[in-house]
Amino acid sequence: MLSFHKVFILPVILLLLYICTIQGDLRAAQTSYAPQILQHVSEDKVYLLENIRKNITIPSEKLVVDALFSEDGPQAAYLYRKQLAEYPDPSLDELSRSRLSAYQYALNQPLAFPEAVPVIKSEQTVTQQIQPAISNPAVKAKPPVTIPTNTQQEKTTLTSPASDAGLFVLQFGSFGNRENAERLADRVSVYGQISIIDKEGMHKVQQQKTYRSRSEAETAARNLPVTAVAVPLQ
Repeated sequence: MLSFHKVFILPVILLLLYICTIQGDLRAAQTSYAPQILQHVSEDKVYLLENIRKNITIPSEKLVVDALFSEDGPQAAYLYRKQLAEYPDPSLDELSRSRLSAYQYALNQPLAFPEAVPVIKSEQTVTQQIQPAISNPAVKAKPPVTIPTNTQQEKTTLTSPASDAGLFVLQFGSFGNRENAERLADRVSVYGQISIIDKEGMHKVQQQKTYRSRSEAETAARNLPVTAVAVPLQ
């Protein structure tokens, strides 16, 4: 009788150990991408998160990344609040709070960013500024400096020496799908003229307005009610 119980109990114990092992493996499979998220945000390269977005399984990290890529300010704020309330994460809470603070600041002071609907110099204006040099036949004319307005112009080389000094633009998102980029470009067009830059298989939604330094661009980004990051002008 004793041997019967031993024979019966042993398989049960082995089964329980197997279940515990499987559960441990599942927990281990949830890799944390918090360091990469914080790094890309600090380097103003949020668009690189698109490469790992599908692999993120931890709820707090998924909510923060979805908020960073959200095309809608209120929706992004909702996702940040949900992360803080339902899935607190010491490594990401400060990021969510800072984004919410910037969003609230923009709501309380709607006139703090007149560049929301800026008057961008057109290509004609830039050309006119170069005309005095062209009028003198002894001076070899340089091609006008233009800003790409569509994907066909994405490979335009900017010859302005100011580009070497460190010009920056605001980028609202980067997508592998062209239609998603066009939808975002349409939504953020109220904040200035927008270009979709195609590079390395990604469609980057950027504002055409340029800033003389990263800090100037970041200040403008913080005053917008939508997520934007400062990236070097390419």
